[in-house]
Amino acid sequence: MRWSVFAIVSFIVIVLQLSVREVLTLHSIGAISPDLVACLATFIALFAPRTTVLWACWLLGLAMDLAPAARSMNWHLVGPNALGYVFGGYLVLHMRAMVFRRRMLTTALLTFLFLLAVAVLATFLLTLRHWYLPDTPLHGSPLGEFWLRLKIALYSGVAALPFGWLLQLTVAFWGFTGGASRRGW
Repeated sequence: MRWSVFAIVSFIVIVLQLSVREVLTLHSIGAISPDLVACLATFIALFAPRTTVLWACWLLGLAMDLAPAARSMNWHLVGPNALGYVFGGYLVLHMRAMVFRRRMLTTALLTFLFLLAVAVLATFLLTLRHWYLPDTPLHGSPLGEFWLRLKIALYSGVAALPFGWLLQLTVAFWGFTGGASRRGW
């Protein structure tokens, strides 16, 4: 994978996610907005080598932890998304041999599963931290935090249909090695 392409596309996607967050927010079901960065992480996990996937997911998760939208109570909590994105990337790494990588539905389904894995680990870490530091931001309870993240995962899976299709068009620029360029049945 070309890290320069990763840096440019990651910057564009993070800025896009932060700038259109209000436009894409669904206020009727809990003020949720899609996680386009998770779609990018899933796309990378579908095509890149294993160590590259884990490093890229860690960097994207760290960026999400440090993003202004993740700020709560005037401080950043580094860790839940960074570790969750690595866990989600690891899940996609093990599932990519069973799916057709160049399909929009694959990207959408794996984005949902990626964020479901992130939700499990991040909710666990936030709950664990909440037990010894009660000012840790949780949305009501651990179940409320997981429910919110589950809704974000569903919405992001739907948003990954068009966004994943756009990313699939750029697969030649990334310089992925392996089976990414093969076509066939």
